[in-house]
Amino acid sequence: MMRLAIAMLDLIPKALKDRMRVPMLGKERMRAGATHPTIAMNLTNLLICGRNCGTCPSYPGVMGEALYCAGGRSRKEVTRRGCNCVTCPLYDQCSPYNSAYFCINGACGGPEGELSVEEIGNLSIRYLERFVHPEPPEPVLAGTADTQTGEDVVPVTLDFEGDRRVESSSDIPVLQASLSAGIDHMHVCGGRARCSTCRVLVKEGLEHCRPRNAREARLAAVKGFSPNVRLACQTTTTGDLVLRRLVLDELDVSEAIQQGRGTRGAVGREVEATVLFADIRSFTAFAEHALPYDVIHILNRYFDAICVAIDRHGGYIDKYMGDGIMAIFGLDRSVMEPHAVLAMRAAGAMLSELARFNRFLSDRYQHEFRIGIGLHSGPVIMGELGFPKKREFTAIGDTVNTASRIEALNKTAGTSVLVSEQTYEATRSLFTWHTGFAARVKGKSGMLKVYEPTFDVASADVTSDQD
Repeated sequence: MMRLAIAMLDLIPKALKDRMRVPMLGKERMRAGATHPTIAMNLTNLLICGRNCGTCPSYPGVMGEALYCAGGRSRKEVTRRGCNCVTCPLYDQCSPYNSAYFCINGACGGPEGELSVEEIGNLSIRYLERFVHPEPPEPVLAGTADTQTGEDVVPVTLDFEGDRRVESSSDIPVLQASLSAGIDHMHVCGGRARCSTCRVLVKEGLEHCRPRNAREARLAAVKGFSPNVRLACQTTTTGDLVLRRLVLDELDVSEAIQQGRGTRGAVGREVEATVLFADIRSFTAFAEHALPYDVIHILNRYFDAICVAIDRHGGYIDKYMGDGIMAIFGLDRSVMEPHAVLAMRAAGAMLSELARFNRFLSDRYQHEFRIGIGLHSGPVIMGELGFPKKREFTAIGDTVNTASRIEALNKTAGTSVLVSEQTYEATRSLFTWHTGFAARVKGKSGMLKVYEPTFDVASADVTSDQD
């Protein structure tokens, strides 16, 4: 019923929703919410909350009322059955991970002896913190988006791609200029640097933008913005800009709200990295004759073995794909060596760990695994992808696809490790090699040059000696 009501209210023109007082709240809550320090009491914001929140622990009852918790934090008793906190979708003045604005006293958890959902999430966050890094801090100015004392006010042109060119001046924030020109520029919090929905991508003229003030810098750190993503409500410029609005409709609003909730890697960024793919060549034959328990047990033991090798060399374990694995090197800034070298050493260590694992597998199950490993170095796009309830910090791009194709070449070439020419050139002096060869791979128009390294697998510690 609530979803149907929201869908019907969504049909009302946005300009009208912005002016409509919320009809669902009682008079007492209307009076309390009218003095709320940041959030306007209108239908637009109620609908945003209804799509992104459950019921409010301060005012249990109607879904959507979390937006107007003017009565302060919840007074509900903390139970051990889970967390009764919520996070307001519009108010981001909270922890670096936006864990909860309307928090009750203390931490919530599961029954004694069990990890709560919150604790499991914290384990994932601590792992990601090694690999997800905010942009370097920028200069911060005190106050709001005003001109600097003593500066002359000059005319500027703001070219909004897909919208229009706006003539403005250096003392007017970008959001104010946009709205004055009739552009339907999202600004859920009313231009107070609380929601980030007015964000813009500055494509040209970033050098003219004044540095972030304290309000914008705080929200940019929470959301993980790159330098060219600015809050229009806080940004002024001394020269012409070409820019693009990034939040265009209600679905974009929800996406913007979720960014920064789980990790600081929600916003896409390009990095140079080496991608590793590994796959078991003889797993199907084992799985066909093994019990389900044994299949899962052995696969987990295998991952334990090879992931230690990846982790030891600063690799980020991106995902598991059945019996395959993808890892990325170059994200852990505590490791100083080049990412291609780290990936190569990890590949050698994986083969050594596999040899040790195979001794166990042969003794217990009369079987041995063979694996294929593919490496490629180049630019990747990192960010959070997926359904909001289950997103992953991952990489996409041609470098990822090429690494996967190179791994698959091992099957036809009868090799264990193959690397691209880019990885080879970055590491050729540190390892020994067989002669390279060219092969045709799916998705590539020309031939791809690959190289096979040699590793001393007899010694399980061969790679760690080089760390």
